[in-house]
Amino acid sequence: MTTFDANGEWTIRLLDAADADAYQAIRVAAAIHDPASIHADAAEIAALDSEAIQRQISPGDAQRVLGAFIAGELVGVAALRRNVLARTRHRATVQGVFTRPECRGRGVARGLMQAVLDEAAKLPGLASLELAVHAENAPAKALYQAFGFRRVGLIPGAVMLDGRCLDEVQMQRPLVFSSAAAAPAGVPGDDDYALVEATPDVDTYRRLRAESGLSPKTEEAARRGLAGTLFAVLLRHGGETVGMGRLIGDGGGFYQVVDIAVLPAHQGRGLGKRIMAAIRGHIDRELPVSAYISLIADGDARHLYAQFGFEPTAPRSVGMALFKR
Repeated sequence: MTTFDANGEWTIRLLDAADADAYQAIRVAAAIHDPASIHADAAEIAALDSEAIQRQISPGDAQRVLGAFIAGELVGVAALRRNVLARTRHRATVQGVFTRPECRGRGVARGLMQAVLDEAAKLPGLASLELAVHAENAPAKALYQAFGFRRVGLIPGAVMLDGRCLDEVQMQRPLVFSSAAAAPAGVPGDDDYALVEATPDVDTYRRLRAESGLSPKTEEAARRGLAGTLFAVLLRHGGETVGMGRLIGDGGGFYQVVDIAVLPAHQGRGLGKRIMAAIRGHIDRELPVSAYISLIADGDARHLYAQFGFEPTAPRSVGMALFKR
C-alpha cells in the first residue's frame, strides 16, 4: 500500500524491518520536539536495539506502522496496534502520530490518519479505534475530531514531565464505515440531516462562511484558525456539508462560540438550534467550572443563543472588536 499526496509532494507506505533506523530516529525526534505526547523519553528510545525496533514496526495481524516520505526521507509516522486478547481484539489503538516540525502544514498528518483508517478497514472484526492525546494539544485534537474521533474520557496526570503532571484526553472512533472512503458516522436527526463531530477543511469552511453571509476569511486565516479548534460540528445533507459551528479558546478559562452557519437554502428548519445543542452539550460535559464562554450575536440570532443560556453582557460590559483589513 502506497498513498500519494495530490501534488506528489509526499508518499505514505507501510514500514518494515528495513526502516528500523529511520523509525528510531524519528521517534527520538518526537520525544524531543513533543515530549508531552510521548511516554518514553529520547534516551529510552535511543537505547533500544535494532531487533526491538524491528519488532515494533514489522507489519502483521496485530500492528501496522505507516511512514510518510518526502524525497526519500521519513518525515512522519503513525501506528495502528490491535489488542491480541480474544475479548478485546475488536479494539485497536492509534499511537505515535508525529510529523517533523519542518514538514508540518503540508497535509502529512491528515494523510497518515487516512492511511491508518484504510489499514483498519482491512482488519476483519475490528470495531473500534482509540487514542490518547495531550489535553492541551488543540491542533492534534482538532485533527482527530476531523476523522470522527470523540472524547470519551480524561486521565488526570497521565504523564509526568519536568515535575509537572499532564492530563491526557481519551478519544474513540467506532469503525462503522464499510469502506475506507466512507465518512465518519453522523448523528441523525428526525429528517435527512446529520451532525458529525468534525472540523471542516479549509475550502468547506470558507465556502460556508461566504455563502451563509458571514465575513469572508483568507485561506491563511482559515488554515491557522481551524488548527486551534477545540470542538466543532458539521451539518450534512445528501452528502453535502450545509452548516457548521465551532468552539475555540484557551482550554481552561476562556472560550468563544464561532462560525454558526447554515446555508440559506436550509435555514428556517431549526438546524442552527441543532448545532448549538451539540456545542452546549460539549460545554456541559467537558469545560471546567468557572469557564467563561462568549459569542457575538448578530441581529435576531440572539434569540437562538438565549435558548442555550447566553445572556447579554451590557450594560455591565460592552463587546468590542477589531477587524484587521
